[in-house]
Amino acid sequence: MVVHFHEILFYVLIGAHIFLLAPVVWKVITYSMPSPSGIQPRVTVIVCAHNEAHHLPHLIPALLAQKYLQLEIILVLDRCTDASQKIVSTFSDPRLQTIAIEEVPHGIHPKKHGISQAIHKAAGEWVLLTDADCLPASDEWVNSFAIHMHKDVELILGAGAYYHNGTAIGALTGYETFQTAIHYFAAALSGNAYMGVGRNIAYKKEAFLASKGFAPHENVLGGDDDLLVQKLSTPSNTVVNFGHQSLTYSYPKRTLKGYLKQKTRHFSVGKHYQPQIKRNHMIRMSLHALVWLSWLYLICIFPAPERIIVLFGLLVLVKGLFFKKIAYKTGLPFQLRWFLLLDFCYAILLPLIGIRARFERTTRWK
Repeated sequence: MVVHFHEILFYVLIGAHIFLLAPVVWKVITYSMPSPSGIQPRVTVIVCAHNEAHHLPHLIPALLAQKYLQLEIILVLDRCTDASQKIVSTFSDPRLQTIAIEEVPHGIHPKKHGISQAIHKAAGEWVLLTDADCLPASDEWVNSFAIHMHKDVELILGAGAYYHNGTAIGALTGYETFQTAIHYFAAALSGNAYMGVGRNIAYKKEAFLASKGFAPHENVLGGDDDLLVQKLSTPSNTVVNFGHQSLTYSYPKRTLKGYLKQKTRHFSVGKHYQPQIKRNHMIRMSLHALVWLSWLYLICIFPAPERIIVLFGLLVLVKGLFFKKIAYKTGLPFQLRWFLLLDFCYAILLPLIGIRARFERTTRWK
Protein backbone atom coordinates (compact mmCIF):
# COMPACT_ATOMS: atom_id res chain seq x y z
CA MET A 1 0.00 0.00 0.00
CA VAL A 2 1.51 3.30 -1.12
CA VAL A 3 0.92 6.27 1.15
CA HIS A 4 1.37 9.69 -0.46
CA PHE A 5 2.72 12.78 1.27
CA HIS A 6 -0.64 14.55 1.03
CA GLU A 7 -2.29 11.59 2.69
CA ILE A 8 0.27 11.61 5.52
CA LEU A 9 -0.41 15.32 6.04
CA PHE A 10 -4.12 14.56 6.19
CA TYR A 11 -3.51 11.96 8.92
CA VAL A 12 -1.43 14.49 10.85
CA LEU A 13 -4.24 17.06 10.65
CA ILE A 14 -6.77 14.51 11.89
CA GLY A 15 -4.46 13.56 14.76
CA ALA A 16 -4.03 17.19 15.76
CA HIS A 17 -7.79 17.79 15.53
CA ILE A 18 -8.47 14.81 17.82
CA PHE A 19 -5.69 15.94 20.18
CA LEU A 20 -7.40 19.31 20.67
CA LEU A 21 -10.97 18.01 20.77
CA ALA A 22 -10.57 14.95 23.02
CA PRO A 23 -9.86 16.90 26.27
CA VAL A 24 -12.89 19.10 25.59
CA VAL A 25 -15.18 16.08 25.21
CA TRP A 26 -13.67 14.32 28.22
CA LYS A 27 -13.99 17.33 30.55
CA VAL A 28 -17.67 17.85 29.78
CA ILE A 29 -18.69 14.17 29.77
CA THR A 30 -16.97 13.36 33.08
CA TYR A 31 -18.13 16.47 34.98
CA SER A 32 -20.50 15.76 37.88
CA MET A 33 -22.97 18.45 38.88
CA PRO A 34 -23.01 19.29 42.62
CA SER A 35 -25.88 18.30 44.87
CA PRO A 36 -28.15 21.05 46.25
CA SER A 37 -26.57 22.64 49.32
CA GLY A 38 -29.79 23.95 50.83
CA ILE A 39 -28.35 27.46 50.80
CA GLN A 40 -30.49 30.03 48.98
CA PRO A 41 -28.75 33.41 48.71
CA ARG A 42 -30.79 36.33 47.45
CA VAL A 43 -30.61 36.43 43.64
CA THR A 44 -31.42 39.38 41.39
CA VAL A 45 -32.36 38.52 37.81
CA ILE A 46 -31.43 41.38 35.47
CA VAL A 47 -32.81 41.93 31.99
CA CYS A 48 -31.87 44.89 29.81
CA ALA A 49 -34.61 45.60 27.23
CA HIS A 50 -34.70 48.09 24.39
CA ASN A 51 -38.11 48.20 22.66
CA GLU A 52 -38.93 44.58 23.49
CA ALA A 53 -42.70 44.97 23.91
CA HIS A 54 -43.29 41.85 21.79
CA HIS A 55 -41.14 39.71 24.12
CA LEU A 56 -41.98 41.08 27.58
CA PRO A 57 -45.48 39.50 27.84
CA HIS A 58 -43.77 36.09 27.61
CA LEU A 59 -40.60 36.82 29.56
CA ILE A 60 -42.02 38.48 32.68
CA PRO A 61 -44.47 35.67 33.58
CA ALA A 62 -41.70 33.10 33.01
CA LEU A 63 -39.42 34.94 35.44
CA LEU A 64 -42.16 35.42 38.03
CA ALA A 65 -42.95 31.69 37.82
CA GLN A 66 -39.48 30.72 39.05
CA LYS A 67 -39.57 28.45 42.10
CA TYR A 68 -37.01 30.39 44.08
CA LEU A 69 -37.91 32.19 47.30
CA GLN A 70 -35.12 34.78 47.54
CA LEU A 71 -35.78 36.34 44.14
CA GLU A 72 -35.73 39.88 42.81
CA ILE A 73 -36.20 40.85 39.16
CA ILE A 74 -34.92 44.11 37.73
CA LEU A 75 -36.05 45.02 34.25
CA VAL A 76 -34.06 47.83 32.64
CA LEU A 77 -36.11 49.73 30.06
CA ASP A 78 -33.41 51.25 27.89
CA ARG A 79 -34.69 54.28 25.93
CA CYS A 80 -37.91 52.43 25.08
CA THR A 81 -40.28 54.15 22.66
CA ASP A 82 -42.73 51.28 22.31
CA ALA A 83 -45.32 49.85 24.72
CA SER A 84 -42.74 48.26 27.05
CA GLN A 85 -43.53 50.52 30.02
CA LYS A 86 -47.27 49.95 29.61
CA ILE A 87 -46.80 46.17 29.53
CA VAL A 88 -44.60 46.18 32.64
CA SER A 89 -47.18 48.25 34.53
CA THR A 90 -49.72 45.44 34.16
CA PHE A 91 -47.65 43.29 36.52
CA SER A 92 -47.98 44.16 40.21
CA ASP A 93 -45.65 41.58 41.74
CA PRO A 94 -43.39 43.14 44.44
CA ARG A 95 -40.46 41.06 43.20
CA LEU A 96 -40.45 42.99 39.90
CA GLN A 97 -38.51 46.27 39.82
CA THR A 98 -37.89 48.55 36.84
CA ILE A 99 -35.28 51.09 35.86
CA ALA A 100 -36.17 53.50 33.06
CA ILE A 101 -33.18 54.92 31.20
CA GLU A 102 -33.85 57.96 29.07
CA GLU A 103 -30.29 58.90 28.19
CA VAL A 104 -26.97 57.05 28.04
CA PRO A 105 -23.73 58.81 29.07
CA HIS A 106 -21.18 59.33 26.35
CA GLY A 107 -18.45 56.70 26.16
CA ILE A 108 -20.36 53.71 27.55
CA HIS A 109 -22.35 51.15 25.61
CA PRO A 110 -26.11 51.36 26.33
CA LYS A 111 -26.55 47.74 27.38
CA LYS A 112 -23.55 47.84 29.69
CA HIS A 113 -24.81 51.09 31.19
CA GLY A 114 -28.20 49.51 31.84
CA ILE A 115 -26.73 46.38 33.40
CA SER A 116 -24.41 48.47 35.59
CA GLN A 117 -27.31 50.58 36.85
CA ALA A 118 -29.28 47.46 37.70
CA ILE A 119 -26.37 45.82 39.52
CA HIS A 120 -25.88 48.89 41.69
CA LYS A 121 -29.58 48.81 42.58
CA ALA A 122 -29.76 45.02 43.07
CA ALA A 123 -30.62 43.76 46.54
CA GLY A 124 -29.30 40.31 45.71
CA GLU A 125 -25.90 38.97 46.68
CA TRP A 126 -25.85 37.35 43.24
CA VAL A 127 -27.00 38.71 39.87
CA LEU A 128 -28.28 36.39 37.14
CA LEU A 129 -28.52 37.84 33.66
CA THR A 130 -30.54 36.97 30.60
CA ASP A 131 -31.84 38.80 27.52
CA ALA A 132 -35.32 40.09 26.79
CA ASP A 133 -35.77 37.77 23.81
CA CYS A 134 -34.93 34.67 25.89
CA LEU A 135 -37.03 32.37 28.02
CA PRO A 136 -35.81 30.10 30.84
CA ALA A 137 -36.20 26.43 29.97
CA SER A 138 -37.97 25.66 33.25
CA ASP A 139 -39.26 27.14 36.49
CA GLU A 140 -36.16 25.68 38.16
CA TRP A 141 -33.80 27.90 36.16
CA VAL A 142 -32.77 30.11 39.11
CA ASN A 143 -32.51 27.06 41.39
CA SER A 144 -30.14 25.40 38.93
CA PHE A 145 -27.73 28.31 39.43
CA ALA A 146 -28.28 28.56 43.17
CA ILE A 147 -26.87 25.09 43.85
CA HIS A 148 -23.48 26.39 42.66
CA MET A 149 -23.52 29.51 44.85
CA HIS A 150 -21.00 28.45 47.45
CA LYS A 151 -18.59 30.65 49.41
CA ASP A 152 -15.61 30.42 47.05
CA VAL A 153 -17.60 30.72 43.79
CA GLU A 154 -18.00 34.14 42.16
CA LEU A 155 -18.89 33.30 38.57
CA ILE A 156 -21.30 30.71 37.10
CA LEU A 157 -21.42 30.05 33.36
CA GLY A 158 -24.63 28.78 31.79
CA ALA A 159 -25.56 28.09 28.17
CA GLY A 160 -28.05 29.79 25.89
CA ALA A 161 -29.79 27.48 23.43
CA TYR A 162 -31.92 28.21 20.38
CA TYR A 163 -35.29 26.91 19.31
CA HIS A 164 -35.19 25.17 15.95
CA ASN A 165 -37.10 27.37 13.52
CA GLY A 166 -36.96 24.99 10.57
CA THR A 167 -34.38 26.99 8.58
CA ALA A 168 -30.86 26.08 7.53
CA ILE A 169 -29.57 29.21 9.28
CA GLY A 170 -31.39 28.14 12.44
CA ALA A 171 -29.78 24.69 12.33
CA LEU A 172 -26.32 26.20 11.80
CA THR A 173 -26.88 28.68 14.65
CA GLY A 174 -27.84 25.83 16.95
CA TYR A 175 -24.78 23.80 16.03
CA GLU A 176 -22.41 26.74 16.37
CA THR A 177 -23.92 27.50 19.79
CA PHE A 178 -23.43 23.87 20.83
CA GLN A 179 -19.76 23.93 19.76
CA THR A 180 -19.14 27.25 21.49
CA ALA A 181 -20.73 26.07 24.73
CA ILE A 182 -18.81 22.82 25.06
CA HIS A 183 -15.52 24.60 24.43
CA TYR A 184 -16.04 27.34 27.01
CA PHE A 185 -17.44 24.81 29.48
CA ALA A 186 -14.33 22.64 29.08
CA ALA A 187 -12.04 25.66 29.41
CA ALA A 188 -13.77 26.72 32.64
CA LEU A 189 -13.55 23.17 34.02
CA SER A 190 -9.82 23.30 33.29
CA GLY A 191 -9.44 26.55 35.21
CA ASN A 192 -9.06 28.70 32.08
CA ALA A 193 -12.47 30.30 31.57
CA TYR A 194 -12.47 32.78 28.70
CA MET A 195 -16.16 33.45 27.95
CA GLY A 196 -19.79 32.90 28.81
CA VAL A 197 -23.03 34.12 27.27
CA GLY A 198 -24.83 37.21 28.52
CA ARG A 199 -28.21 35.52 28.17
CA ASN A 200 -27.35 32.97 30.88
CA ILE A 201 -24.63 33.97 33.32
CA ALA A 202 -24.43 34.71 37.06
CA TYR A 203 -21.84 36.44 39.20
CA LYS A 204 -21.52 37.97 42.62
CA LYS A 205 -22.47 41.62 42.84
CA GLU A 206 -19.47 42.27 45.08
CA ALA A 207 -17.05 40.76 42.53
CA PHE A 208 -18.47 42.94 39.74
CA LEU A 209 -18.20 46.13 41.78
CA ALA A 210 -14.74 45.32 43.16
CA SER A 211 -13.40 44.85 39.61
CA LYS A 212 -14.92 48.18 38.46
CA GLY A 213 -17.49 46.48 36.29
CA PHE A 214 -17.10 46.67 32.53
CA ALA A 215 -14.11 49.04 32.58
CA PRO A 216 -12.00 49.44 30.52
CA HIS A 217 -14.26 48.02 27.77
CA GLU A 218 -17.47 49.88 28.60
CA ASN A 219 -17.56 51.47 25.13
CA VAL A 220 -17.11 48.18 23.24
CA LEU A 221 -20.11 46.65 21.47
CA GLY A 222 -20.58 43.35 23.29
CA GLY A 223 -18.19 41.94 25.84
CA ASP A 224 -20.68 42.13 28.71
CA ASP A 225 -20.11 38.38 28.90
CA ASP A 226 -16.77 37.17 27.47
CA LEU A 227 -14.60 40.18 28.32
CA LEU A 228 -16.14 40.30 31.78
CA VAL A 229 -15.49 36.59 32.28
CA GLN A 230 -11.84 37.06 31.35
CA LYS A 231 -11.67 39.86 33.89
CA LEU A 232 -13.48 38.17 36.80
CA SER A 233 -12.50 34.54 36.40
CA THR A 234 -9.77 32.73 38.32
CA PRO A 235 -8.94 29.00 38.24
CA SER A 236 -10.87 28.48 41.48
CA ASN A 237 -13.82 30.93 41.46
CA THR A 238 -15.63 29.83 38.28
CA VAL A 239 -18.03 26.92 37.77
CA VAL A 240 -20.33 25.78 34.97
CA ASN A 241 -24.05 25.08 35.06
CA PHE A 242 -25.65 22.84 32.47
CA GLY A 243 -28.59 20.48 32.14
CA HIS A 244 -32.09 20.83 30.72
CA GLN A 245 -33.37 23.06 33.54
CA SER A 246 -30.45 25.48 33.39
CA LEU A 247 -30.82 26.67 29.80
CA THR A 248 -32.37 29.76 28.32
CA TYR A 249 -33.90 29.63 24.86
CA SER A 250 -34.31 32.20 22.10
CA TYR A 251 -35.12 32.15 18.41
CA PRO A 252 -32.25 32.24 15.88
CA LYS A 253 -32.01 34.58 12.92
CA ARG A 254 -33.97 33.41 9.88
CA THR A 255 -31.79 34.91 7.17
CA LEU A 256 -28.12 34.67 6.24
CA LYS A 257 -27.82 38.46 6.41
CA GLY A 258 -29.13 38.53 9.98
CA TYR A 259 -26.89 35.65 11.00
CA LEU A 260 -23.78 37.29 9.49
CA LYS A 261 -24.56 40.56 11.25
CA GLN A 262 -25.02 38.79 14.58
CA LYS A 263 -21.86 36.69 14.28
CA THR A 264 -19.79 39.63 13.04
CA ARG A 265 -20.82 41.54 16.16
CA HIS A 266 -19.81 38.58 18.35
CA PHE A 267 -16.47 38.07 16.60
CA SER A 268 -15.62 41.78 16.68
CA VAL A 269 -15.27 41.54 20.46
CA GLY A 270 -12.48 39.01 19.88
CA LYS A 271 -10.16 41.89 18.98
CA HIS A 272 -10.04 42.66 22.70
CA TYR A 273 -9.28 39.10 23.84
CA GLN A 274 -6.02 38.27 25.52
CA PRO A 275 -3.36 37.18 22.96
CA GLN A 276 -3.22 33.57 24.14
CA ILE A 277 -7.00 33.18 23.89
CA LYS A 278 -7.02 34.65 20.38
CA ARG A 279 -4.20 32.33 19.35
CA ASN A 280 -5.97 29.25 20.72
CA HIS A 281 -9.17 30.17 18.89
CA MET A 282 -7.31 30.71 15.64
CA ILE A 283 -5.50 27.37 15.88
CA ARG A 284 -8.68 25.45 16.68
CA MET A 285 -10.76 27.00 13.91
CA SER A 286 -7.97 26.82 11.33
CA LEU A 287 -7.27 23.17 12.10
CA HIS A 288 -10.94 22.24 11.85
CA ALA A 289 -11.20 23.95 8.46
CA LEU A 290 -7.99 22.34 7.20
CA VAL A 291 -9.22 18.85 8.08
CA TRP A 292 -12.32 19.35 5.95
CA LEU A 293 -10.53 21.09 3.07
CA SER A 294 -7.74 18.51 2.92
CA TRP A 295 -10.29 15.67 2.87
CA LEU A 296 -12.18 17.30 -0.01
CA TYR A 297 -8.90 17.84 -1.83
CA LEU A 298 -7.76 14.23 -1.39
CA ILE A 299 -10.99 12.61 -2.57
CA CYS A 300 -10.78 14.78 -5.69
CA ILE A 301 -7.16 13.95 -6.64
CA PHE A 302 -6.97 10.29 -5.56
CA PRO A 303 -8.09 7.76 -8.20
CA ALA A 304 -9.29 5.38 -5.43
CA PRO A 305 -9.86 7.37 -2.24
CA GLU A 306 -11.72 4.63 -0.36
CA ARG A 307 -9.47 4.57 2.70
CA ILE A 308 -9.60 8.37 2.92
CA ILE A 309 -13.39 8.28 2.89
CA VAL A 310 -13.58 5.44 5.41
CA LEU A 311 -11.14 7.08 7.83
CA PHE A 312 -12.89 10.42 7.69
CA GLY A 313 -16.29 8.77 7.96
CA LEU A 314 -15.13 6.99 11.10
CA LEU A 315 -13.91 10.27 12.58
CA VAL A 316 -17.25 11.96 11.86
CA LEU A 317 -19.22 9.04 13.30
CA VAL A 318 -17.24 8.95 16.54
CA LYS A 319 -17.44 12.75 16.92
CA GLY A 320 -21.17 12.69 16.28
CA LEU A 321 -21.81 9.98 18.86
CA PHE A 322 -19.75 11.76 21.52
CA PHE A 323 -21.46 15.06 20.73
CA LYS A 324 -24.82 13.34 21.07
CA LYS A 325 -23.77 12.13 24.53
CA ILE A 326 -22.67 15.65 25.48
CA ALA A 327 -25.97 17.04 24.22
CA TYR A 328 -27.89 14.60 26.40
CA LYS A 329 -25.86 15.59 29.46
CA THR A 330 -25.89 19.36 28.92
CA GLY A 331 -29.44 19.61 27.60
CA LEU A 332 -28.24 21.48 24.52
CA PRO A 333 -30.10 20.69 21.28
CA PHE A 334 -28.11 18.61 18.78
CA GLN A 335 -29.22 17.17 15.43
CA LEU A 336 -27.18 14.05 14.71
CA ARG A 337 -28.72 13.44 11.28
CA TRP A 338 -27.47 16.82 10.03
CA PHE A 339 -24.14 16.63 11.84
CA LEU A 340 -21.99 16.00 8.74
CA LEU A 341 -23.33 19.00 6.84
CA LEU A 342 -23.42 21.29 9.86
CA ASP A 343 -19.86 20.44 10.88
CA PHE A 344 -18.65 21.25 7.37
CA CYS A 345 -20.50 24.60 7.29
CA TYR A 346 -19.25 25.44 10.78
CA ALA A 347 -15.65 24.59 9.88
CA ILE A 348 -15.61 26.69 6.70
CA LEU A 349 -17.97 29.56 7.46
CA LEU A 350 -16.87 30.54 10.97
CA PRO A 351 -13.23 31.37 10.06
CA LEU A 352 -14.49 33.48 7.13
CA ILE A 353 -16.83 35.41 9.42
CA GLY A 354 -13.95 35.88 11.85
CA ILE A 355 -11.84 37.42 9.10
CA ARG A 356 -14.76 39.63 8.06
CA ALA A 357 -15.22 40.82 11.64
CA ARG A 358 -11.64 42.09 11.81
CA PHE A 359 -12.45 44.71 9.20
CA GLU A 360 -16.04 45.48 10.20
CA ARG A 361 -16.97 48.50 12.28
CA THR A 362 -20.03 47.86 14.45
CA THR A 363 -21.15 50.61 16.79
CA ARG A 364 -24.75 49.87 17.72
CA TRP A 365 -26.48 47.51 20.10
CA LYS A 366 -29.99 48.23 18.81
